[in-house]
Formats: sequence, structure tokens, C-alpha cells
Amino acid sequence: MNGALDLAQKKLLDHVLKELGKPTKMDAITGHPMGGLLGVLRKGFSYAQVGRPTAKFGPLMAFPPANPQLTSVVDQADAVKLRVLRQVRFDTKTTETIDVVLTANGLPVVTLELKTDNTQTVNDAITQYKVDRVPGPTRALLAPGRALVHFGVSNDRVFMTTKLAGADTVFLPFNQGDDGHEGNPPSPTGSATDYLWRTILARPMFMRIVKDFALYEPGRSKKKDGRLVFPRFHQLRAVERIVTDIEKQGPGGRYLVWHSAGSGKTKTIAWLSHRLIRHMGADATSTFDSVIVVTDRTVLDENVREDMNLVQSSAGLVVNIGAVSGAKSAQVKDALIEGGHIITCTLQTFPHVMKLIEDTDELRGRRWAIVADEAHSSQTGSSARALKSLLVDVELDDDEEISADDLLAATDSAIAKSANITFVALTATPKAKTLRLFGTKVDGEDRWQAFDNYTMAQAIEEGFILDVLTNYSTYDMFLRVKSALDENDETEVETRRAVKDIVRFAQLHPTAIAQKVQVVVEHFRRNVAGLLAGQARAMVVTSGRKDAVLWSEKMNAYIAARGYDQEFKTLVAFSGTVENDAGQDVTEVSMNGVSDVATAFREEDEYKVLIVANKFQTGFDEPRLMAMYVDKVLTDIATVQTLSRLNRIYPGKSAPMVVDFVNSPESVQRDFERYYTDAHVAGEVDANALIELAERLDASGLYTEAQLRAVSEAYINQQGGEAIQAALSPIKRAWTRELQKAKFTHDKERYEELKQFRSDVISYRNAWQFLSQIVDYQDEDLRLRAVLMTLLARHLHLTPEIYDDSYMEGVQLGGVKLVPDKVSENYALSPAGGESQTLDLPTFGTHDHSDGAKPRGPLEVAIGKVNELFGARGVDANPTSVAGFITAYWGYLDADAEVVAMAKSNTVEQLDASAKFSDAAEYAAFQAFQDAGEIKKALADADVMDKLISISAEMMHAEHHGKVDEGETV
Repeated sequence: MNGALDLAQKKLLDHVLKELGKPTKMDAITGHPMGGLLGVLRKGFSYAQVGRPTAKFGPLMAFPPANPQLTSVVDQADAVKLRVLRQVRFDTKTTETIDVVLTANGLPVVTLELKTDNTQTVNDAITQYKVDRVPGPTRALLAPGRALVHFGVSNDRVFMTTKLAGADTVFLPFNQGDDGHEGNPPSPTGSATDYLWRTILARPMFMRIVKDFALYEPGRSKKKDGRLVFPRFHQLRAVERIVTDIEKQGPGGRYLVWHSAGSGKTKTIAWLSHRLIRHMGADATSTFDSVIVVTDRTVLDENVREDMNLVQSSAGLVVNIGAVSGAKSAQVKDALIEGGHIITCTLQTFPHVMKLIEDTDELRGRRWAIVADEAHSSQTGSSARALKSLLVDVELDDDEEISADDLLAATDSAIAKSANITFVALTATPKAKTLRLFGTKVDGEDRWQAFDNYTMAQAIEEGFILDVLTNYSTYDMFLRVKSALDENDETEVETRRAVKDIVRFAQLHPTAIAQKVQVVVEHFRRNVAGLLAGQARAMVVTSGRKDAVLWSEKMNAYIAARGYDQEFKTLVAFSGTVENDAGQDVTEVSMNGVSDVATAFREEDEYKVLIVANKFQTGFDEPRLMAMYVDKVLTDIATVQTLSRLNRIYPGKSAPMVVDFVNSPESVQRDFERYYTDAHVAGEVDANALIELAERLDASGLYTEAQLRAVSEAYINQQGGEAIQAALSPIKRAWTRELQKAKFTHDKERYEELKQFRSDVISYRNAWQFLSQIVDYQDEDLRLRAVLMTLLARHLHLTPEIYDDSYMEGVQLGGVKLVPDKVSENYALSPAGGESQTLDLPTFGTHDHSDGAKPRGPLEVAIGKVNELFGARGVDANPTSVAGFITAYWGYLDADAEVVAMAKSNTVEQLDASAKFSDAAEYAAFQAFQDAGEIKKALADADVMDKLISISAEMMHAEHHGKVDEGETV
């Protein structure tokens, strides 16, 4: 009898192992995961035997219910046995052990390798997982999906992974952050990492993570496997802090979550929304009747919906609104009345949802939670006009953009002052208005700040995103235009408007576009196309829909004419219908020949370049984007949002490239400084630095030419990791042995030489990435050496520190003017700390824009000024005194009503960084030029003009800031 029982139990356990080994999938009906660890823990499984009815086993782990009055479920959750096992064998053929394994009802859920910083670092734990904890047939515990997460832990740092894959395993930081930077602050109770076992892995939080946060995410394409997801520390912290504060303070609060780009905001939104809709008070009543999630664009709405559906839920819990007509549908109204739903909508449809709430008697007094993603992002055009018609309580100028801030302010005017509405805003780049609207007031101070913050600095330092300013190139376009009118034609024009129109005409002229297209295509082929094993992508950012269409036509024609269409193709993204230069109406579908641009760009190998206007400029997540070509004026938040499309990490991805035809790196850096506490400019880099480094490296005697070629050929010919390591190992060994010998013999001079060799290796790697884009060396040896140094840089370690501290790590590109040897400055964001920057709140008033008539003059005058603006320098003229020029210049600038209004409402720094103010100052200078030849020549120097603009900003600010015109409100 016992033998039969033992056999039956063994068969059942074998079946459990089989279920654990199944790939995880999501049940679309129940919303539960199926198969793998999550499926067994949260859904259970069925077990069939011959001659017996099928047995159905429910979830093997019970969780505390949202409703505290379900006492039987509470008892079941309390009965779950959580165990900590030390030195657990994981291989049936060896005696190897893992330091710690955490189990739930006997099933392994978490593994940990522990290291003390007295003798080792967290890097040793990571190496142990990668080298000694490789999954295999006799290592079931290490197989994908068998454990939820694997932690590498030291006294100071925590790293995690959800999938072990040998050397390809990707570990992510799971650290708290330290004053806006990576790492952990000291702990008064022990190690800096004791939060992991005192809080995260303590029973209440551990049970909540397994129940509400752990999820399975399918691959985005058929070529990619899915993965288990464990929340990053800041995601978990933000959700739990908000829920805890609501439990303490009650609903009706406002919360600003300031999380950097690349922080995983869409998953944070999904986890938070599910937590809020399921949350109940002690009296077993739901805290919220509905949760409404607002995104600023359709592409973001799709991302949110995808992540929302990953979280375990029943069918119908999430109701999606895709269009304005859908917002008025009976389905939405029924969902609102029924309650208990998460409703996702776009910025366009949100006002309709709020109006429905106001107009429906059954919905009065309900409790709402509104979660807004990128709350500041704006809409223009027809969408903005439609939205403005609904904002009866908000005063907006006809030409003013509309944003989620304005929408929520309107909602605030109507119903949001009630305690039954809770607002949560998530953003990577908050405006001052957003901070004031959603921020948390600091006790005892007239100051508002984010409720939870994950900085750009921390995200970059932790390796979650890349610094997008480390490879920045600029091109200046010098144009000259002329009049085709009869010389006797005295056509009068509004001079300033004519200047802008002619500039726009010149920039969009097919010839000008064609020159930029050539730069883009050839740069992409030479510097980008071969990266990421040929999977690298690029984006062209244009000023508008018509620009995007023209770029697409010219680029496709250039690619076809040169036979490059066998290498790659382009896609163009824009909304609606556009008339091209041939007078034809074209759409995104008609130009691309595909119905879904985003999917085609991600999944079809032939499409490598995406041309965008506003669509996909923000909120589009493609980690393989390696380059961006900018032909659009970017300012403030738009700068950060746009360039941040490049910052996503991807295996093998190095510093992304930016080629900018319009903006200056200095203005771009200033925009980034507002959202990254400290930025700096490093020194210039000489183009000959690469050759000098090569000579110094070759003279070290640590490798031969044959070894250099062996490593390079193994890598270029894709001979595999083992072949590369075999070729690389002798060089690593030579350096390591020499280093050890120098330490042992106290040979300080030799030790410094070896340290210098390591620095030179890293410097060469970065210099190659930097200089090869602008200097065509045509030297095969330099390229082969770059392969060696890139590989070698990862293996030369002086100490077991986590991050490379080479002083050359932040080298980057400054500016180029179509001359391959003109290298400007570096614009890397600083890893150093800095004080929190203060954002000035805007002043709201009315300004008179009708002072005086617009200056008018002959068309030839405007054309001449445009030529001067684009660089027709050095023209001789009669001398004019500097004092006379400044007097005239100031008169023109101070007479500009728009400039005066800007000076009243902005700081000196904001004026100095403003593209509008810069344009106005340059135009005022051209008005004052007249015959001032020497002044004209001096101001042709960009540095001189920049200084004049800065002085002007200070003068205008001092003259007008704080003044109130008669009838004006502040």
C-alpha cells in the first residue's frame, strides 16, 4: 500500500515539475497566467490519470485579499509557508549550492547569492550567476520561468535578473538611489542593502509582489521569447507610497511621480491602476469606483493598454476608448455606471469622459482616481481646437497649445475640488505648472515637489538609459536666395514676416532637403547600419507633416537612385492626409504600403529609418534606435522628450548619435540641465588623438600585431564567443600578470604604466566612436584596433568596482559645419551631484499684441536680410559707430511687443535660452545693421552674437520683468 502511495505521489510531483517547466502564457478569459511558476502559484493545474476523474488543483499559494472581511481567504494566506533555505543544491550531478533560496509552500521563488564587501563585491555574485549558474538539463531551478527572480547582493548594492542565460544574462540594479544618484544611502540598522530583507522580502511585501506585481510579458515580435517581470525598486516604491498615503490621508489627494525616461512608467501606471481599482477599506467598500488613465497620444495609449493587460485581471476589467466617438458610446457609460473598471483614454477623449460624468445623475458622488501619463504633453491643430471647445473654464489664446495640465485644470474648476477625486500625474519632464498642480507641499515652506522621484541622473548611472548627448553632431546650412521679380517691382511686404517665410521656403526647398538627405543617408550607411548586428534603426525628426512627406519622397528617391534600396528602406509617420508638391493627396498608408508603421518598423528587417513629424516623436519605444537626425527646432521639454527616444538600452548598444541641422548643442544641453541636476562641458578632442593613442598602445608591448588581427577577425567573422575569448585571453593574461607583478614588487612606475594602458584602451574605444563619424581615416588598422580595444575595455579591471570610472567615459561630439575635421565641444551630462533646480511658475495675464503697425519695406530688403542671416559675411560698408548701432538695435528690440511680454514673464536664463528671443534679437540686429560694416562683420561671429543675445536678455529682463501694464493681470 505504501509503495502504491509513494508511486502516486512521485507521479504527481513529476507532473508538478512538468507544469513548472511549461512556458508561461496568459489566459485571455480569466486573466491568469498559465504554466510555469506563476501559473502554478496563481492558477493551479489539472492532473489526469487513467481510470480516474481529472483532478483540479487550485492556486498553490493563497494571497491576502483586498477585502479584509473575507476571513477564510485571510486564513489561507496566513497558512502559506514561506521558508528561507541556506546552501541549496541546484544540480542533480554536482554538490554545488546557491547561498539562499526562498520558497512558498515548498516551491522555489527567489534565489540569492550573497557577498560581503570585506572580501568581494556584488560583481562577484553577478559573475557567479553568469559563469557557474548556467541553466542545463540537470539544473531545473535555473531554467527560465522556474524562479521569479535571482538577486546578487552585497553590503552596498543589489542587482537582479529574471532570466539566467550564462554570459548573456542581463542584471539590473535594484537599489534605492542615493540623493538622486545610483546606489543606496547608509542604513542605521546595518548594511545599506538591508531594505531587501527587512522590507522587500518580508512577508507582507513579498506576498504582495507575487500577487500584484510579478507578471509575464510576451515578446513584442514572434522572434522574441517572453520573460518574467519583477518590478524595479522605484516602480514598487512609487505604487506602494501612493497607496499607503491614500490609506492614511483618504482619497482626494494629488500626486506627482517624476520618473525619468526609461523608468518604465507604463508598467508603473498599470500596477498602480490595478492596485487602486482593487483597493478596499477596512469596511470592505471599494476606495474607488473607477480608475481613468489618460495618455497624451494614441501610441502611448496603446503602450499603456498592452502593459495594463499583462497584470492579472478578469476579462472586461479594462475598458479602452480609442476615439472621440467611442468616448460617447454606451459601453463607456455602462462601465462608468457599473463601476469597478479601469478606463483608458487619450487626451482627446478625456474631456468627453469627464463631461459624461458630470451629465449622468447616477455617477454623482462616485469616487474617481485619474492617472495621467506625461501630464504636460501638448496637442495642437484640429485636436487642440476640439479640446478647447470643451474647456469653458480655462482661458486660452487662439494660438496657444493645449495640454493635459489645462484639461485637468478645467476639471479642477468643475468638479475636482471634491474630495472624491484623486489625481496622479506621471512625467519625466514636469513644467513648473505641473509641479504646482500635482506636487506635494513641503511642510513649513512655500514649496512644492514631486511625491516620488527617479532622476535622469540615477537612470543613466544605473545603466537603464543612455546619455544621448555623448555623440552630438551639428551641420550649419548656408543658403542664399534671390528675387525673381522685375527690378522695377516695388512690392511692399511685412518685413519680419517675410524674413521668416523666406527662411522657411529656403529650408524646405527641394535642393536644401536633398543636401540634407544625402548627409543623412550616407551617415546612416557608414556609421549606423552595421551596428547591433545590422538591426540598428534611425529616426528623422521633421518640422511638420508636409516636411515629413517631402523628406520621405526625397530620401526614397536618393536611396533608389544609388541602389541602396537593397540594403534598407524608410517609413514615414504622420496623421491624416497631406498634399505633396505634386498636388497629390497622400496618406501614411499610401506612402508606406503598410497599415501599421510601428509594427513594420519594429518587426520588418528591411525598414531601418523612420521619418516623423509629431507622431512617434515622443512616446515611441524602440530600443534599437541608434541615431536621430533632427531638422526641427526643439526647445525645453520637447528637446528632452524627442532626444530621449534614443536613450533606451539594448544589447551591444553604445552611445547613440545625434545629427542636428537646426539646434545648437549648447541650447540642447541647457534644456537637459533642467531635468538632470548638473551638466558640464568638457574640453575639445583633437582628431589626431586616435593616432597618438594607437601609437602609445602599440608601444606597450602587451600585444602583437598578430594577436590584434586574431581578435579582430574572430569578432568580425562572427566566430563565436569562445573563439573571441581564446584570441583575447593572452592579452588579458599578459596585462593581469604584469599588474600583479608590479603590485608584488612594489614597482610603482610599472603599475602606473599599466593603469595608463587601461585608460588608453578605454580612451581609444570612446575616441573611435566619437571621431570616426566626422573623420574618414581610411585606415584599416585603426578600425581593427577599435574592435580589440572595445572588447579589451570590458576585461581590464584594477578593482572590483561596479562602474568604470575612466575619465574618458563621457566623451562626445559637439558640432560640425559640413567640414569633416571641425570638432567643437563635448556635451555629456555630468555624473556629479548638484542642487535641485528651481522652476519659475508662469504668470497668467493678458498682453497687448497690437502696438503700432508692422514695419514694411521692399521685398528686396527682406531677401537681403535673409542672406545676411544665413551667413553672407564680410560685405564692406561705410563705418558706423558702435554706440549708434547699439542705440538703434535696442530701439528695435524694445519696440517688439512679443519680446517685452517674454521679458515680463521669464527669467534671464529662460530668455537667453529661448529660440524666439534669439530670433528676435538677431532680427533687431539686422534692422540696426544699415551700413555698419564692421559691426556686421563682428556679429557674423556666432560667439559674439551669442554674447549680444545674453546681454540683451539681461537688459530686457531688468527693464521689464515684474512690470504690469494698465489693465493687465498677474
